[in-house]
Amino acid sequence: MIAAADPNRELTPALIRGSRGWVTPLRKVELAPGLEGQLCRHVFAEGAARRKSTIVLASIPEGIAFAPALVCRDRRELGAGTPAQLPTERWQPTELESTIFNRRYRLLSLAGQDAVYVREVFSPSLIAWLAHDVPEGFSFELNERHLVVALPGHLEGEEDLERLRALAAEVARRLREEAEEEGVASGLFDEAEKRAAIAAALTKVSFKQPPASVGAALEAFRHAARWRPTVVLSGLACALLGFFVGAAAGALFYGPLGAAAGLLTLSGGFALGREIAGYRYSWGPISAQRLALEAFIAEYARSHGLREVDRWRFHSDHRHLPLPGVAAHVMAGPIPGSALGGYFLTLGDAAELRSRGREIAYTTDRPLAAIAVVAELDDEAAAGRVASAAEDFPSPGPGKGFSLERDGATVAIWRPVRGSMLFTANGFDAFRAEAGELLAQVGEDGEDAAVAAVAVA
Repeated sequence: MIAAADPNRELTPALIRGSRGWVTPLRKVELAPGLEGQLCRHVFAEGAARRKSTIVLASIPEGIAFAPALVCRDRRELGAGTPAQLPTERWQPTELESTIFNRRYRLLSLAGQDAVYVREVFSPSLIAWLAHDVPEGFSFELNERHLVVALPGHLEGEEDLERLRALAAEVARRLREEAEEEGVASGLFDEAEKRAAIAAALTKVSFKQPPASVGAALEAFRHAARWRPTVVLSGLACALLGFFVGAAAGALFYGPLGAAAGLLTLSGGFALGREIAGYRYSWGPISAQRLALEAFIAEYARSHGLREVDRWRFHSDHRHLPLPGVAAHVMAGPIPGSALGGYFLTLGDAAELRSRGREIAYTTDRPLAAIAVVAELDDEAAAGRVASAAEDFPSPGPGKGFSLERDGATVAIWRPVRGSMLFTANGFDAFRAEAGELLAQVGEDGEDAAVAAVAVA
């Protein structure tokens, strides 16, 4: 059973609540065998703006590789505006061959999504259904596997709620079927432009030794940015602010001579302002935080004999494997402590970033990331033995255990992490060794073969 996501999270732009909005879960509903949704009432309230809707929230993991994000909005209900966007992303509109559809809806997808795939999803039958057979105000959005189907107002009657459930089931069915029909290497999301911008910005810093953590890499990029004009200006502005505050405080307590105290704050204010600005600096659209993460991953992979592979190709190859988020990085190579090869993944579970158009988020209530080892075993029996062994496998300490997911003969051993900025090389090494130990124990009877050769090629 694919469970519905947390309705309290702003997982798509339509779920943004504003400063005074709220969401009320009503009940879980079945959209298809093995696919569960959450029926909710939603309110957006910000300033004088207020909007009520009834929604169904579900998870559609099959289509991540082809459509990370897609918006089909009723122009009258949700407006013709563009949702918030991250600094390195851009929403692009699509006009279909239906005047009625184009007048009624605004269809958006992320730049990089295959235009052919979007048009295949919006087949003539789906266009006709959306143009003629659904209620006014109907909208749906897809973001990092999270699907929201919405109707305006708070529906009360069981007949109306059942109709919304049926509409959501139909959208989910069409999205899943199209993803299933897509070939492994076709229709993949293309982020070559973003990767090129990141690669160019990574040349700003070189590492004699692989950084021990993302934090260490970030410090290197902050140092590289320290004499950039905007960083220096930020330091000067902070120094002046400190001077006036210090001078005012000194004059208040010690009279005219005390105003000289402001001079003592100049150096410290400049250093503080420049340091803060260095951490926030961006090379083009790429922030120092993003570059630090990318540099850490690249150096870790290089120093551990791992090969970075396309994350969308991975999702296409493993479209039925339950994972705790979307792969941010996929590295192929040997699994330490075992005779197997496989994949080492970092995953993100922060769909709210795109919904809000913010690159960095902080939370205390749940992890934002995960790390995983994925192995493709010989058969389902081998995967079953791994799952059984995992139940009795000793955890190295509080918060250090792992979870396990299966899809046929493929197993994913994963652990949550509070955020990707907390990744460390020691943490990666310890987790990969632990996963390898589990896989090695299962393989001791000689019945389990190595991972498919493609994983370690």
